[in-house]
Amino acid sequence: MKLRQSLNIMGALCLTAALGSTPMIASAAEAKTAQATNTQTQTISLLDGKQTFKLQGYEKQPVPGGGPGTMYVNKQEKRVLIIGEEEIPVIARGGSDADFLEGGKSIKDKQKQASPTYTVISEKTENANGLPVYHIEATDKMGGNDVQQATLLAAANKKFTVIQVVSNHKDKAGHLKAVNNILGK
Repeated sequence: MKLRQSLNIMGALCLTAALGSTPMIASAAEAKTAQATNTQTQTISLLDGKQTFKLQGYEKQPVPGGGPGTMYVNKQEKRVLIIGEEEIPVIARGGSDADFLEGGKSIKDKQKQASPTYTVISEKTENANGLPVYHIEATDKMGGNDVQQATLLAAANKKFTVIQVVSNHKDKAGHLKAVNNILGK
């Protein structure tokens, strides 16, 4: 029981640190990109190849404020992805990947604390090519704009990922397509 509590606390802390704060994501949504549309396809491989997907039309940028992870901006689609991958802390490695993922589910509470307008629409654990991925769909207000936001959490090989997909609230179909691309659907 103590190990599970430690994993829950450590998971929440690590995921919160990796994700950064909602205001940082709001800054990312307003980031300026190059005028030319980037049509190059990039392959993203995380968790030693267990989580792999392709991005087309996204420009890779650093996360504003020096936050962890990498930001990908698609200005034409008005979509921002923030992708972070970190080592699971040594103290939390005694449990399974499922235990760590369970502990990370409290990330929605941290996001609600950071932004009072953050509202969870749905949450579920999905199977993405054999990898359990915890998927939260939410709405929020960033920089005065309504957005739809997906948070995808996964753990494997002593590492974890946090992927945020932030889209214009009017583009529900495009948002779903971007999330499904990451999930391999």
